[in-house]
Amino acid sequence: MKKMKGDIPILMYHQFLEKESDGGKIKLYVTKKKFEWQLRILKFLGYETITFKDLKRIGIEKRYEKKYIILTVDDGYKDNYEILFPMLKKYNMKAVIYLVSGIKYNKWTIDSDGEKKFELLEDSQIKEMQESGLIEFGGHTLSHASLPSLSDCDLYKEIKEDKDILEKRIGTKLVSFAYPYGHVTDRVKNVVKDLGYDFAVSTDTGTGFIDDDLFDIRRTAIDKGSLIDFIKRISPKYLNYKYKKYGNKKFRDKE
Repeated sequence: MKKMKGDIPILMYHQFLEKESDGGKIKLYVTKKKFEWQLRILKFLGYETITFKDLKRIGIEKRYEKKYIILTVDDGYKDNYEILFPMLKKYNMKAVIYLVSGIKYNKWTIDSDGEKKFELLEDSQIKEMQESGLIEFGGHTLSHASLPSLSDCDLYKEIKEDKDILEKRIGTKLVSFAYPYGHVTDRVKNVVKDLGYDFAVSTDTGTGFIDDDLFDIRRTAIDKGSLIDFIKRISPKYLNYKYKKYGNKKFRDKE
């Protein structure tokens, strides 16, 4: 298949807030008002939101047949249920949420950055979102660990037990995985493959073309930037532009 000039835009969100003052030290959030404007822009431009399960069904080779986009959300904060979910229902749009399954709050950012405490989704909320058909869930480890820093045993445990817990919670097989912090090496990637995932998403690695490596799919971070910046970042050419300009970050495995 001839390589196109761009690929499906894949966006990466984290938190959704009623107002900016609800946030913490780490500014990876969008306000409810701004997020609604972003969804309106996607509708106006004719984008259709899909999940990775949809992509698997559609087929990689047919992904250019419509104007698709994938919205992904890391960590699984309660605001995903309180703000993201109602907005998706309002506009009949989909998203993929990557859940940290072994803890109940953002322990990793509290420990590393002194962040304020944010609760993660409860099982009842996850069940309701799953049953809506608008949310697909994916793996994101037990504790949001930087995977290359772990021993082989701990690396396997973080990914395998997370997958087992989540599949039991939602009652279906997980299709995709997100590397915490975007930290990925070949060793990490191979464990994700061996455990039966079909796709894995990164942050600052990958070429911007999905079929170059299904286990190193680059994403575009969306935060509190302007709507003009958002329009630039949803261009099908943007992810490959990032790769050409910045290349891939390199991560080292535990020695």
